[in-house]
Amino acid sequence: MSVYFRRKRMRICKRAVLAVLISAPAIGVAQGTQEDVDPAPDEIVVVGRSVSTSTSRVEVERAILVDTAAALKEIPGANVNSNGAITGIAQYRGMYGDRVAVDIDQLGIVTGGPNAMDTPLSYMSPMMTEELVVTRGIASVSLAPETIGGHISSRTSRGSFGEGDFAVSGVLGARFSDNGDVSTSVARLTLANERHRVSAVTEIDSGRDIRTPEGEIRPSLLNRKRYDFSYAFDDTEKSFTVYAGKLDTDDTGTPALPMDIVLIDTTLFGTQFAIQIDPKWLLEGRFSYSDVDHVMDNYSLRQAPMPSMYRVNDASGSGSQFYLAGTSTQDNSKLVFGIDGIAARHDSVITNPNNAMYQVENFTDVERDLIGVFAEWNRYVERGRVEVGLRYNRVDTNAAGVGATGMMGVMGVNVELLAADFGAASRDLGWNSLDGVIKYRRLFASDAEWSIEVGRKSRAPSYQELYLWLPMQATGGLADGRTYIGNLDLREERSTELVIGISADAGSWSASPQIFYKRVSNYIQGVPSTNMTANMVATMMTGNLPLQFANVDAELWGFDAAWSYTLSGRFLLDGVVTAIRGRRTDVNDDLYRLSPFSASVGLTYNGDSWALKTELIRYADQKHVSSYNDETETPGYWLANLGLTWNPKASLRAEARVDNVMNESYQDHVTGINRAAGSDIPVGLRLFGAERTLSVGLIYSF
Repeated sequence: MSVYFRRKRMRICKRAVLAVLISAPAIGVAQGTQEDVDPAPDEIVVVGRSVSTSTSRVEVERAILVDTAAALKEIPGANVNSNGAITGIAQYRGMYGDRVAVDIDQLGIVTGGPNAMDTPLSYMSPMMTEELVVTRGIASVSLAPETIGGHISSRTSRGSFGEGDFAVSGVLGARFSDNGDVSTSVARLTLANERHRVSAVTEIDSGRDIRTPEGEIRPSLLNRKRYDFSYAFDDTEKSFTVYAGKLDTDDTGTPALPMDIVLIDTTLFGTQFAIQIDPKWLLEGRFSYSDVDHVMDNYSLRQAPMPSMYRVNDASGSGSQFYLAGTSTQDNSKLVFGIDGIAARHDSVITNPNNAMYQVENFTDVERDLIGVFAEWNRYVERGRVEVGLRYNRVDTNAAGVGATGMMGVMGVNVELLAADFGAASRDLGWNSLDGVIKYRRLFASDAEWSIEVGRKSRAPSYQELYLWLPMQATGGLADGRTYIGNLDLREERSTELVIGISADAGSWSASPQIFYKRVSNYIQGVPSTNMTANMVATMMTGNLPLQFANVDAELWGFDAAWSYTLSGRFLLDGVVTAIRGRRTDVNDDLYRLSPFSASVGLTYNGDSWALKTELIRYADQKHVSSYNDETETPGYWLANLGLTWNPKASLRAEARVDNVMNESYQDHVTGINRAAGSDIPVGLRLFGAERTLSVGLIYSF
């Protein structure tokens, strides 16, 4: 009998112990006290997290984790599709990947990996991330160009302006986890007065392979360095920031993908300004640029295949984003209008170091350009506020011809046919879309409000969905093990969404529930390919038929909430609940990789200089799975986490945390399927979660 099935027999006993844990003032992610957060009146505040009708935010630098995306699990409606140690793809209310706009310092980022190894949040190392903010409900049209699945923003921790003369401040911190010997360290130095600020910050993350109750995940090691240097000016009427950064990731495992990270070498820079022209007019502008060199292979970190199957993917991505907007503020209203855009370029070439003749031009000179204009009006009415927003986007894409060499026989002939068909097709494509949002919030008591939001959003296809001409797994991180081909006839996704919510704060208790319904026409998903040439190639390569990206119809609905209850002056009870369903409406099938029902409850004790918390998390069975993706069901599980923070003085914080206290064997449904041979987890099985893990940290601020 396998270790996995023996452990299942122990779960009844473990759950009895877990029930005891939640009743004791033990330890969890005690990330500070309530006084550490200065919330809006309608926010629910817990240690390191606040939730309101409109936003949810997490103080990431106070959380002991290595993948910033993992902090999304603390937010109602959010989760993370994990394909590796630092390859977390944001999911919100059932949508993920390019559907969810992720901003870094108020602008998105052009990444380099065709399989989303360098996800946007992988650029935000956790100890140098000040906060992570998720827009609850429908994103306003001014936040980002394409937000059909929501909007997430993150901000780099660069320190504050000073008072009076120049002074030096900073942070030194280190954390260590015994599972995989994962270490993170951060250093920030800031020189500032009341108008000028110069800041330099760096974080270094490293670790070996992670252990689970079922064995070791190989490869799951990580090595990442992140640097940032900035200058800022602020004199109340005008402000200006310029920054430059570097991401250096190498030898990092992504076991749910067909290759691992050999290197990601990214240069980033950007600038932002704001000018208060007069008391009623504000002008704001932002610009960012990124340039990515990305190399991955299937033999350096994982068990190598036969020499003829060695593969190296040399990919690159570069591009810029900009935002320019004016704001007019009147007595009871505010109007924001502006223009923004994204210009992205991508290339990818696959080779075999053992065969100089083998080469596949995976993506060649791919371009994806977006230009958008928007207007957003907010009107304050009696006991409430109305928001109306409109956005027009134009998206243009193109790609050069492709080819492949070094393949023999029938395989080579069929691949040449696919390349020729792709070269003969029209690849210069474009989409026009109009988005609209209406929001209304109204107080119905001094400590409670309700809100209703209606929105129409769109998203043009990604370059992978369009230009993947050869059956491969370069799918933006779907990680279902299937090969895909693109579709040059894709239409843009269009969603219609309704969100209704209530937020109440009655002193000792707070709650902020929301329900949502979203209908999506032209939802892009893989369906069985009807391209006979591609089918033959995929069958010869993998033994399975490929999927082809296509437009289908879908709907998503659900409920999520955050709540808190103060038991006494020092005890706080809090939790998060998330329930999401998604299915196709054109056929009888569920959508792929949706998070199951989950709920958490935590009990925190706040002492004078220390805090302890116990946390219990429940994930239900996920039986609603996609048959088209060969998605398998997952059983439910319980997790208990314990944590402690101690502040012996204001400038020093010590941390300790135990994750998975009961050493539960579990599979997170939105974690990917193992693709790496030589691991203790068999190929084709969903990756297991980490075993009991002890983490400690020490952070000094000056």
